[in-house]
Amino acid sequence: MSAFSLKNISKSYGPSRILDDITIEAGEGEFIALVGPSGCGKSTLLRIAAGLDHGDDGSVSMGGRDITAEHPADRNVAMVFQSYALYPHLTAAQNIAVPLTMRNLSALERMPFVGRLIPGRAERQVAIRQQVATTAASLRIDHLLDRKPGHMSGGQRQRVALARALVRQPGVFLMDEPLSNLDANLRVHTRAEIVELHRRAGVPTLYVTHDQAEALSMADRVAVMMGGKLLQIDEPSRIYDDPRHIEVAQFIGSPRINVLDAVTSENGAVVLGGNVLVEGVAGPVGTPVQIAIRPERIKLRPAGGGGIPAIVSRLEFLGSEVIVFTRIDGSDGSFTMKAAPQDVAHVAAGMPVTLEVDPGACLVFGKDGLRVPLRTPIKQMAHV
Repeated sequence: MSAFSLKNISKSYGPSRILDDITIEAGEGEFIALVGPSGCGKSTLLRIAAGLDHGDDGSVSMGGRDITAEHPADRNVAMVFQSYALYPHLTAAQNIAVPLTMRNLSALERMPFVGRLIPGRAERQVAIRQQVATTAASLRIDHLLDRKPGHMSGGQRQRVALARALVRQPGVFLMDEPLSNLDANLRVHTRAEIVELHRRAGVPTLYVTHDQAEALSMADRVAVMMGGKLLQIDEPSRIYDDPRHIEVAQFIGSPRINVLDAVTSENGAVVLGGNVLVEGVAGPVGTPVQIAIRPERIKLRPAGGGGIPAIVSRLEFLGSEVIVFTRIDGSDGSFTMKAAPQDVAHVAAGMPVTLEVDPGACLVFGKDGLRVPLRTPIKQMAHV
């Protein structure tokens, strides 16, 4: 039984289908990243999970209990928003205490004057302050408790928002692009904090992002969404190395995966530049396919050797690696590859080279975008 599940969720706004039969089941303590381009329905799905919006079809359950119709406050779900959603007139301590105050104190006890007369209120407030202090210390923001949001940096506000979510000890964490307002260096640092927060809490986490690096580096599983559909949900390594749809392959990975339109020849082979890239593709001769190859699975060799002849278009130096852009000699195709700086120190724009594709590195997709299995995987690049 999953700890938290979204089953067959669909949502439309007028004629626009925002979510189309989405099912995601998270195990106890599992971190799932929802990744995809802007407008693919990620945030809408998260709002439905939190009870802030309702799907047209489908159900939401926690620990086997259907919570589809429950009010957001009754779901025991903590949500961290992109904008942090801190109250500007409250200190960090008061912001963190909000969910505890709302849950543990009655409406009368929350009143500034009348509440003081109610027996037990003072003891409950002491307990709330202790929980706030403990949570703030765990995120190393105890020195910020007296500050208001306007006197904090973006990273500090982010940690206060995380503390507010953590302090209530929720059954599920929902995070909607919580790092999008931070600079690059702080994002990397805060990723580690969120992963550690998740591990300590030990509850399912759904994390929405459009940043594939965040999704791959943080999550136990990655769910790739496009146009309101869930194309694939899998471990990060399988999402990258074994994509089941061409759109997943193109979205995940930087630089973008190389994609070449081709047709099959005898024995289901695809030939480029006199070289067999793959063979054993199902279907008759002339079947249209798309061949996809990751940039790091291509090697640059001197011109004239066995491989695919190409011309270097330009190079981009990125410090620890160089991105080399090439065009295939005698065709409209192009390939992008990654290389270590020392391996391409002699390479310049306009230079003829040979591209060697890593054996078995080619992924084949059909006209419908779905992965095509090979009857006989290629063992080495053959020349014809």
